[in-house]
Amino acid sequence: MRIVQLSDLHVKSGRAYAFNAADSSSVLEETVSHLAAMDPAPDCIVISGDIAEHGEQDAYDFARRTLERLRIPVYVIPGNHDNRERLRDTLRAFCPADPAVAPYVCYTVDAFPLRLVMVDSSHPGSHSGHLHAPVARWLEKTLAANTCMPTLVFMHHPPFRSALGVMDEPFQGADELGAILAANPQARLCCGHMHRGIATTWRGVTGVVCPPLVLPIVLDLSPGGGDLFTLGPPSYLLHHYFDGQINAHFCQLPGTWEYAGPYSFSNPPA
Repeated sequence: MRIVQLSDLHVKSGRAYAFNAADSSSVLEETVSHLAAMDPAPDCIVISGDIAEHGEQDAYDFARRTLERLRIPVYVIPGNHDNRERLRDTLRAFCPADPAVAPYVCYTVDAFPLRLVMVDSSHPGSHSGHLHAPVARWLEKTLAANTCMPTLVFMHHPPFRSALGVMDEPFQGADELGAILAANPQARLCCGHMHRGIATTWRGVTGVVCPPLVLPIVLDLSPGGGDLFTLGPPSYLLHHYFDGQINAHFCQLPGTWEYAGPYSFSNPPA
């Protein structure tokens, strides 16, 4: 089984550039064309948040029209840049949210040899991750319902520290999340948000962070690091399940891509 994970699309209204630097709309179109031609085709696509840079309605309309070109299942969850209600309503076909945990966009996909559990870690107005009490109860119950099937848990925010300075904001509910995952060794955690590919072990759980489609962060492991980004090749993860193991391949879109920067998130180019 092959699962492509995309993250941090940052589509903007009117095809404007993300942080005034990255042509995120064109990148999404080229990514979809690449995935549509992939042979063998992925079994599904998971987008782990930040579909729209400012949660604008027409950004979600554009994302929906572009993603509809794919003839394979697509699943999305919100990130901190998203507007949860607009994402859920506009991309409804890609996020069959469980009404038991509304308004949070959480759901499971049980159609494959791997179980996919989608967790909403967003909180309106907050850049950092949150495990809200209803989501924690839902996740604990959901994982306990099937402990025999290998499971990928997708959420936007990683609960662990990266040492990327300003990106390491406290994750609210990290201890509870760690305890839930530690009790479910069948689960692996798959995140986005950090704009870098990262692999780690946290609380005994394997965790991977998907690199971004746009705005990769410069590696700076100092207290002030994490604010600079560049332009470069769009990247993604390919989760490959075979012979009882799951490999996460860090991939880049083929082609000639402009490299420029670094630029600052806090003071982007005019």
